[in-house]
Amino acid sequence: MADLTVQPLPIVMTTDEVASILRCSPDSVRRYVFSHQLAAIRIGRERRFRAEDVLEFVASRPLTARSRGRRPRPQRRGR
Repeated sequence: MADLTVQPLPIVMTTDEVASILRCSPDSVRRYVFSHQLAAIRIGRERRFRAEDVLEFVASRPLTARSRGRRPRPQRRGR
């Protein structure tokens, strides 16, 4: 069974740490920064992310839900 405990976020995180939290690639995190969706602090040549900015980014993302009236996609044949 999965561990369901919630760990506190560090105050400042690296790109790789944010990618791990968001379960995406570091390149995706960089795209969010370049598109001004996620705030970052520049320290030398590296970026750092404040925990509150990451949480705000997650909260701003739209929720997705399956439509109840939608039919499932047909299976592909052959291949």
